[in-house]
Amino acid sequence: MEYLIKSAIAATEIAPSSGPSAELFSAGEKSLSAALAPSLALRAQAGSRGAPDEGAAQVPAFVIVGEGAGDAAAREMLLDRAMGPKRKKKSSEKLRRGRRPSEGLAFVARDASGVVVGTVRLWDVRLGEGGPAALLLGPLAVEPGLKSGGIGSALMRHAVAEAARLGHGAILLVGDAPYYGRFGFSADRTGALAMPGPYERHRLLALELKDGALDGAWGTIKAAGRKIKGQAQGFVA
Repeated sequence: MEYLIKSAIAATEIAPSSGPSAELFSAGEKSLSAALAPSLALRAQAGSRGAPDEGAAQVPAFVIVGEGAGDAAAREMLLDRAMGPKRKKKSSEKLRRGRRPSEGLAFVARDASGVVVGTVRLWDVRLGEGGPAALLLGPLAVEPGLKSGGIGSALMRHAVAEAARLGHGAILLVGDAPYYGRFGFSADRTGALAMPGPYERHRLLALELKDGALDGAWGTIKAAGRKIKGQAQGFVA
């Protein structure tokens, strides 16, 4: 499944569809419904921690596709540029280390020449000892010079839509509520949950894909994904 943005102007977000064919969008295209139209006010609230859509530059056309093993090096270099050398010290890294992303939930954005300009992956976790299954989203990153054109938003909407299509119940992440709130994430259901290491509690956010998926969830979030074996090392966060 691929989603193609035809415009180089940074003013359009897309909401992915589970349909089998690629969908084409142009920035400012009047035929887009109000539900798909971007909110420039929300974009301006992308946050102060380098949110993926922060800024006001133009971006080239791009597609979102499933990540392949051959994307590992490009993805890691992109993450280093976007997030810096301390990214692997975050608490969320403890839930990714030695694991593979959830089946079918690792995506990259490519520009017209095939270069990786964005990445997002989701990971299988368990909420507390013997608690319900969920997904942990991250890292979400966009090429630093292309943060304004909706690549991050497109990756988020695509990832959320695919997680829902695959039957998952909830997604958690650690991030800025002003940015991720536009996708439905909040800290309303995470007060009884904790990350396995230092983190800011107000930044632990969740989105229920199924009503009641987080009912009664409590305790420390634990890794539950497939362990890396052999050549799968390229999928390490």
